[in-house]
Amino acid sequence: MSLPSEGTAAPPRRQSLVRRLLPYTVALLALGWVLRATNLHELKRAVTHAPIGWFVVVSAVMLVLNCAADTFAMRSVFGWFGCRVPFVDLFIVRASTYLLAVVNYHVGQAAIIGYLYRARRVPFLRATGWILFIIGINVGTLFLIGSAGAAQADGELAILRLVPVICAVGVVVYAALLVWKPRFLASRSLFAPLFEMGVVGHIKGVLVRLPHIGVLLVWHYVSLRMFGVEVGPGEALLYLPAYFAVASLPINVNGLGVAQVVAIAFFSRYVAVPADVVDPKQVHDLQVAGVTAYSLATSGVSILLQLCLGLLCVRRGTQLGLAPVSDTAPVATAESLPAPAPDAAEQVSAVSS
Repeated sequence: MSLPSEGTAAPPRRQSLVRRLLPYTVALLALGWVLRATNLHELKRAVTHAPIGWFVVVSAVMLVLNCAADTFAMRSVFGWFGCRVPFVDLFIVRASTYLLAVVNYHVGQAAIIGYLYRARRVPFLRATGWILFIIGINVGTLFLIGSAGAAQADGELAILRLVPVICAVGVVVYAALLVWKPRFLASRSLFAPLFEMGVVGHIKGVLVRLPHIGVLLVWHYVSLRMFGVEVGPGEALLYLPAYFAVASLPINVNGLGVAQVVAIAFFSRYVAVPADVVDPKQVHDLQVAGVTAYSLATSGVSILLQLCLGLLCVRRGTQLGLAPVSDTAPVATAESLPAPAPDAAEQVSAVSS
């Protein structure tokens, strides 16, 4: 009998590496296409003409409101599952995860699972199921609301017209599963919370998520106007959710990538162009530059502000029990009550470094 070669485990490792690098590759390719299609001189002009100081101030206020609305939705879900967390404590924990999410979105979500597992004594897989429910509601709400805007897509983004159809089919199939409750899924600790919530619980989840979506809509609408994209409230309500939905896909990195391509397709027609500019190419350059400036500036400033808010809150967050889930989390004994983590601050510091 021959011994397995040392390279036996290489293919899975390579596959894992490919999965990790794929979002960055797609994002870089998309950003490269956007920058190549953008007149960099006009891009610089669009940025310098925008009220950057007020833009940063508004973004800072909206980020805090965004975190508060997100905390409200998350706290409501935890309460439905019988876990009562003080709003201020959960706000600090959620804000602290912004620091980790900038490094990697999944690390930020895992930190919340770690908080529930260690500080709130929620069984590991059950806590993961709660976060799975929250993520699903968040992304699902964006796609449901964004379907109206996606249905209006044309040109290079005409394929987005399939989004409403896919969403409708997905909702019907998922609702049927929730009603049917197949035992091989409903009996698993990871998926049990989804079936416990049922159809009505998912509708409630969407309702408590709407304030969060509303804050994002106001934030981006004001940002668009600041960069000379004179989109009306109706058009913003139509297209922004679709933009958010695309930005939430794992083919973007912190909102950078394919999201900029979609933003140009949706909003370039609304960029204010001086009346004396009549050359079609110049008009196109101004429109693309205006939307690109808005999208890149919003993503960039948001990342910086999230880092600042995370740094302000992470120390208190670790004192409250925030910690990432380690590779040695006791999944096999997830239904038992865990002991509090021994030095959560060190674990968070290790992940964030």
